[in-house]
Amino acid sequence: MGNMGEQEELKTRVAVLETKNEAQECRLNSLEIDVGKKFDRLEAKLDLVLQAARSRPSWVVALTISGLMTITTGLMVYLVTYH
Repeated sequence: MGNMGEQEELKTRVAVLETKNEAQECRLNSLEIDVGKKFDRLEAKLDLVLQAARSRPSWVVALTISGLMTITTGLMVYLVTYH
């Protein structure tokens, strides 16, 4: 009888782990969708900045792109590590 109790306990633990895994997958999928949407908006804004910057010196464009990429990379690392 003790062996049956251990098997039931193991089945319960596996079920709990599977449920947690599914929840984590859902969170990851949601995060990927959110990050994708943010990148789409960032790309649209970057296009506007680049269009506006065509008549300006190239160093301004370089600094803008560099700053945006730094912010984007930082946000991605934050999202992946803390959520």
